[in-house]
Amino acid sequence: MTIMETDEAPDMPSPHREEQSSSSGYASYVPHDLKYNADFEDAVMRITLAPTASQDGIRIIPENSAEQPVEGISVRARDVTPQSLPAIAEADLPLPLEDPRRVFASAIPGIKLTHPGGYLEGGPGLDPDMDTFPEDFLSNHQDVRTTAELRAAVDKKIEENMSELKERMRKRDQAVKQNEEVAKKLQELVLQHTMELKVHKKLADDRRARREAKDRRRAGSTLAP
Repeated sequence: MTIMETDEAPDMPSPHREEQSSSSGYASYVPHDLKYNADFEDAVMRITLAPTASQDGIRIIPENSAEQPVEGISVRARDVTPQSLPAIAEADLPLPLEDPRRVFASAIPGIKLTHPGGYLEGGPGLDPDMDTFPEDFLSNHQDVRTTAELRAAVDKKIEENMSELKERMRKRDQAVKQNEEVAKKLQELVLQHTMELKVHKKLADDRRARREAKDRRRAGSTLAP
């Protein structure tokens, strides 16, 4: 599950970036490779569909911005050292949304990342050597000529991804509610069946008791002088 960040405008890999990928931790997997976790999906669904969700976490300042970082609120990507980031095994993903290692803001209000530009599931983003998204994005937006046009194209893509995510989560919410309704009806049927069994047992016990009492009376009358 990935949503491109606004400060991650696509760019062609540079030698510096390629060198960086070998010395810092990048993911060699994509979110689809991770094991399915219903609790995580439900948590993302609740946050995504929550009308009061607000942006949270330390925001990454775009490299071409003159904005100054504020401790605990914003930081430049170049000032985040690999040593300061948590090492997270693929087998541990996805991380719960309340995991304390989630400190960086994401494009989804209410969800924080463990790494700048990392996966929503937790952990770093894909190794730039393996990531074809920048090339694919630029090939699909060949009319982009300026930084402003690129920023607008990126923002539009983010909006499209958010709309797709919300639609998927709305469908999941409907499915969850439907499953809960089915489970409730099944539980009611189970309780009803259990009650019926108890009633049948009570009736059978009563019939047996009456029959035994009748047999005792008959036996008593036969033995009487």
